[in-house]
Amino acid sequence: MQKIKVSGISSKVLDAYVYWQGNLRHIPKIHRYSMGVRIDGLFAEIIELISSAIYSPVEKKESFILKAINRNDVLKFMLLTLLEIKGIENDKWRVLSLKTEEMGRILFGWKCQTIEDQNRVSNTVHKNAVNTDSVLNGKDKK
Repeated sequence: MQKIKVSGISSKVLDAYVYWQGNLRHIPKIHRYSMGVRIDGLFAEIIELISSAIYSPVEKKESFILKAINRNDVLKFMLLTLLEIKGIENDKWRVLSLKTEEMGRILFGWKCQTIEDQNRVSNTVHKNAVNTDSVLNGKDKK
């Protein structure tokens, strides 16, 4: 079976999720079927939002990325809560915490890059509109 290659943020989220899944069965049942299910759902939401952002036009990416950042922040808080109620071992939480922190940094960088891309596209469109207006009004510089 051929393994599919993923890169960037997708790779980091996949890595964190695989680690989470490997440890989910070690969480006490009382927490696994409440907090564990919610945390699993947050991972799924983040994966969905990242996928949507990857395949969206530049002008729509930012909203998906902002939602993914929000979901990641909630995920970090839920993992901390799970640690506080003794639902996950400290060393396993620490690994997940580092992975979600890295996801957050990458998402923030992606958001900043997307804003730059939007500004570049907006400036290009504006510049083209000004040039077109100049030509139409006979102010073409030759």
